[in-house]
Amino acid sequence: MASRKEEAAGAAWEGADLDRPILGENPESESLEDARRWVTVYSYLVKLEEELLDMLAGAIPQMPDAAQREAEQTNLPVLASQVERFRHRRDYWAHRRTELEGR
Repeated sequence: MASRKEEAAGAAWEGADLDRPILGENPESESLEDARRWVTVYSYLVKLEEELLDMLAGAIPQMPDAAQREAEQTNLPVLASQVERFRHRRDYWAHRRTELEGR
């Protein structure tokens, strides 16, 4: 059984994979409805992660120095990579939606 540290490291690694789909997402789908749905899903996730990133960035200056360093070195990069991944997936589906609308 994996330790919590190993699980956290695995989750961070998976979160950084720009092309990793969410459970139930089929990047090969030919359905316009699917494309529209995933644009919506990823738009919500981008908004959520951006809000968390903004909240953390606002809280960091109030933290003790050691906490600031840790948050800047660990938390911020993880959130930033999630924002990047979700934007990438949203943009993929937006492009896919445009392709399917043209059929």
